[in-house]
Amino acid sequence: MIIGISSFCWQCFNETSKTKEDYEELKKELNSEIDFEVELNDENLYEFICPKNHRSLTQLQEQKFEILFDIASLALIDGYTKEAVSSYSSSLERFIEYCILIFSLKNSVTIESFIKTWKQMANQSERQLGAFLILCLQEGISNRIEESRSTFRNKVIHKGYIPSSKEAIDYGQYVMAFIQNTLKDLNRTSYEYLQQAMHIHLTKNGDKVPENVRLANASMPTILSLRSIQDQDYGNISLIDALNSVKENGFYKHFYRKKIQ
Repeated sequence: MIIGISSFCWQCFNETSKTKEDYEELKKELNSEIDFEVELNDENLYEFICPKNHRSLTQLQEQKFEILFDIASLALIDGYTKEAVSSYSSSLERFIEYCILIFSLKNSVTIESFIKTWKQMANQSERQLGAFLILCLQEGISNRIEESRSTFRNKVIHKGYIPSSKEAIDYGQYVMAFIQNTLKDLNRTSYEYLQQAMHIHLTKNGDKVPENVRLANASMPTILSLRSIQDQDYGNISLIDALNSVKENGFYKHFYRKKIQ
């Protein structure tokens, strides 16, 4: 999956008088109206080297579960139902990890202790699910896990079952409602720690950035959109409506560099 990131170089700009005219001139010089194309990656660091050989890095503000949900939805739009179910499932798993982090922060667990403990369960989804269920019970948050959905997911991923479009949409709708409704619960009961988790996501790449290399944040449109969680109608749109919106959404066509028909 190819995405577009800014091709504007702030180091070049810092070498000017930093006026509005300098900014506009540099935009033209770098042709920065056209974004630089990079491949979406797991590290969430995207490198751009300008014509003067200045190196800059960009990271996305969106959480992994948000991006995975979009990848699933784009696969579904293209007719890849098995791949869509797999990515929807991955989105749900990464959201469960995100929730466990929020609950841990709320209970005064340091991020270092969380990472150390998580490594012991990182490859065991059943342990993660068990931890999530107990924490939801303690926090008074609804348990939205449906056993039949896990059975369907395992059938697709482990037994090679090829789901119909209807089955894939139905599963995606389940994951979408699960995540959005749980986020609304967290926004209501644990807003401070929800914000802390977002901050951790934005700062965790700090030690990977070489000295004198600028790290910028970029944002892209996502269906789940944590940025929209305060909206009164958050979570009211169906997956079908979201998929239809994506097909016509200019922001998606701008950031996700693939043809969306």
